[in-house]
Amino acid sequence: MAKASRRSSGIMKDSVQMRLWIDGQCLQTASRFRGIGRYVMDFIGAIADNHPEVDLSISFNAAMPSEALIAREAVRFLVRPANIHVWHGAAQAGEAIEGYTPQRRLSELAISHHVNCLAPDIALSASPFEGSVDIAVPLLPERGCVIPTTSIFYDAIPYRYKRYLDTKLMRDYYQRRLNSYTGFADNLCISEFSTSELKSIHNSISAVNISAGISNEFIQIEREAKEVKQGLGEFILYVGSLVGHKNVNAVIESFVHIDGILPANGLKLVIAGDVQSSLLNSVKASWGRLGLSSERLICLGHVSDAELVSLYKQAKVLVQPSFMEGFGLTALEAIHCGTPVVAARAGALPEVVGIDDLLFDPSSPKELASVIARLLDNPGWSRDLQKQMRMHAEQFTWKRSAKTAIERLSKLDRRDTGRDVLSSRSQIAPLIDLHGLDTAVAARTLALAEPLSSQRRLLIDATFTGLVTHKTGIQRVVKKICESIANDQVRSVEQIQFVLCDDPSGWFAMDGRTLERPEKEPANKVVIGSDTLLMLDSSWHLFELHQPHLRACRLRGGEVITCLYDTVPIRSAAFCDPNMPVMFSKWLRSALMYSTGFVCISRAVADELLALLEAIEFPRRMNVGYWQLGADFSGASAAGETVGTLATSPRPRFLMVGTLEPRKGHRVALDAFETLWSDGVDAELVLVGKTGWEVTHLVERIRNHPEYGKRLQWHETVNDDELGRLYAQCDALIAASFAEGFGLPIVEAGHFGKPVLASDIPVFREVAKGTSVAHFFTVGDPAALADAVNQFIRSNDKADPSMSGGHWPSWAESAAQLKEVVLGQNWYRTYEPDAQNSRGSITDIGHTQMSGQLDETQRAHRLDVVEGPYPTDDGRTRKIVVAATNLTDKVWSSLGSANEGGVTLSYHLLDRAGRDLQVKNAYTPIPFVLAPGDTIYMALKVPTDLVEQGASFADIELVQGNSNWLGTPLRVSL
Repeated sequence: MAKASRRSSGIMKDSVQMRLWIDGQCLQTASRFRGIGRYVMDFIGAIADNHPEVDLSISFNAAMPSEALIAREAVRFLVRPANIHVWHGAAQAGEAIEGYTPQRRLSELAISHHVNCLAPDIALSASPFEGSVDIAVPLLPERGCVIPTTSIFYDAIPYRYKRYLDTKLMRDYYQRRLNSYTGFADNLCISEFSTSELKSIHNSISAVNISAGISNEFIQIEREAKEVKQGLGEFILYVGSLVGHKNVNAVIESFVHIDGILPANGLKLVIAGDVQSSLLNSVKASWGRLGLSSERLICLGHVSDAELVSLYKQAKVLVQPSFMEGFGLTALEAIHCGTPVVAARAGALPEVVGIDDLLFDPSSPKELASVIARLLDNPGWSRDLQKQMRMHAEQFTWKRSAKTAIERLSKLDRRDTGRDVLSSRSQIAPLIDLHGLDTAVAARTLALAEPLSSQRRLLIDATFTGLVTHKTGIQRVVKKICESIANDQVRSVEQIQFVLCDDPSGWFAMDGRTLERPEKEPANKVVIGSDTLLMLDSSWHLFELHQPHLRACRLRGGEVITCLYDTVPIRSAAFCDPNMPVMFSKWLRSALMYSTGFVCISRAVADELLALLEAIEFPRRMNVGYWQLGADFSGASAAGETVGTLATSPRPRFLMVGTLEPRKGHRVALDAFETLWSDGVDAELVLVGKTGWEVTHLVERIRNHPEYGKRLQWHETVNDDELGRLYAQCDALIAASFAEGFGLPIVEAGHFGKPVLASDIPVFREVAKGTSVAHFFTVGDPAALADAVNQFIRSNDKADPSMSGGHWPSWAESAAQLKEVVLGQNWYRTYEPDAQNSRGSITDIGHTQMSGQLDETQRAHRLDVVEGPYPTDDGRTRKIVVAATNLTDKVWSSLGSANEGGVTLSYHLLDRAGRDLQVKNAYTPIPFVLAPGDTIYMALKVPTDLVEQGASFADIELVQGNSNWLGTPLRVSL
């Protein structure tokens, strides 16, 4: 697929000479895996590259939503976004399975109505045979479309080989579609052979050969390719399927004759391409029956274009033995790569090869063997033929094909296309009656086929904040951003709405200044179209409810931008509520499926996301941006205005601000100050923050501490003025978090001109640039923090009043930054995969599942105890926090097949003598993935009653499945 834009995002209206619409359903069905899909993509690309006077548009069937999204991605560089449309078919099964049903008849009228409403000059049905076994419904003539309609014709293989039409329904379907070609205004054929085929079936039909070429992408890959020896030895190459007319048995039988002509040649047969296992087994059986060694038959399955180029370049010969081919792209590609091609004297293959000496009777394996042996035994003759083939192949270019097609289409009689919805409906209505279709159903179906308005709004999701009353950090961000955007809306040119969706009734508009839950009345209903939907809120638990709406937005050409506050739940799961990592991981998978972009609250989070996309080899393009959160200092005075009114202290004061929860590092700070106090360092530690979850043991430790109320202070609740005085009183701020998405206390310290001692995580280095002084210590290391405090005291590195009030964005400025990213396309980076995934599903998000057992070279890792064991809040378990580092180049996940299993963290419990107690182990899953070189925090909980019954140690280790332990265990005393 294309990797860079191939045409302007806008076409000058005066320069347009033809508006050409293309039915894109062949890019949604199984055809996208085969030659038809490739042909259509290259044909569209050739028009986009060479004909700026043609305004291309394309439509997909929304009844195949995931496939439509993949197809939209595939053409995004070739067709302007405003010209990519969807309509909604009503067919429920393939025509060769259920027949020509009323739903399919109605769908044919619906796509005609869709095209009428778009009103192009010419409509092209790119693959009129689609929909045999799936719900595709191609545009066919005489179904109410008033636009001159043309087709592409590939071949009549099923017509010539009746065994492919093995049921009456299949025969009826095929004949109806084949007969429809007589109704097209013109037919573009892919070779002289396919042109003659169509004319031989329909004598007076209008048809022209536009031929084909090699894609620009393939040519680029070939130019950049370095021949990689794969240890295959000398081989003959066959590329393609194994169905009957492909005549692969002729190649197999030719090997017996080759061995007779060239004894002990050691030549192998390499087969590449998607094949059915039953057909492959048949080929292997035939090979064995002829007494050929199994080592000489190599079946590779699907290969990438880069791998295919390598195979072409290594092969001695490419063989195309088909009884019939509509063109022969594989032969053309091999010739381009400098590989001799031996082809059947049948179908379009002689056109492509162009040299009679390289052709053979497809019914004669002996003649095939003779041609191959002559090539192998005469290198000079082979080289001469390669040159002749290259010269002959130069006539096959997509530029020439596009030129021929556009010249032909431009001669068609174009009718007045100033159509509208009403006139199209009046055109379709008699056909609805003629087919005896339900008029109410037809009305709904036609409505779904009508193109939506291209007017784009910015819709901002604030669902969770509209449902809750508590003020977490994220809800505070959502409130401030929405309030700032709403207040600025009178000066804004964008159409902006704040929306909520918490049940199946859909989306409803909210007041952005209050974010109060709206009344669910029709007047407040919001229907998402080709809008920009900003998922600003932490509505993670509603991802299944929101998913269809995100998909609909994407299908209609809209953008889905997801806000990512941090990656803590998947990288630091040990510090989260146990339910959060599972929910967050499911939400993230959904967001990766349907988002066109992510906007993060810091560059550090954006970098984490980009690293994750690269690690899992995410298969699609993704915009990634970030913006700075705002800070509100209205209730806090600057240090210079308040310091004189505050009580002084003879000792240095260090302040920590934030909820008491595991990842904030309060335990690290307390351990560090206990060391300092025992060493005679006279310093105060002041904690500000409410009690969070799973810190009962820490709270008891603080309140029972001998320094509590003296050199250890804790303020559970403070207002803004009190917090401002505490900042002004302190000598430095300590930020000891293991992980964060932002770092507001550091920003606040910078406002007061206070130095900062922070754990060395990327986001703290990012936000600390606005402080007077910043020192960093090793994450989770009390000794490193104690040393940093000591050095700070000795350096007399006090607050710098001149730095107080340093600029940080207000919430209004923060909101403006966010809009500049989302609406102004001011992205930090755009992730591009190495290869676009035009073959997969939108549900494919890369390598997030184990595909096999880890071997000895894929098990290297490191485990380190971070905290614990300590009692959990309920007293039933003892928690151990472990840092797990992947030292391999393979992505690890807890998802795996039933046979392989995923990687989890587990333990064996031992008694004081080191004997295994044989108790049921607990398993802690990796929330998302553990990427190569990455470290994540995981937790294990050991039941307290087992400790009371004699468990003295836990041997902690990673395990794949239930029994494949990955290395030497980490022993922890309980």
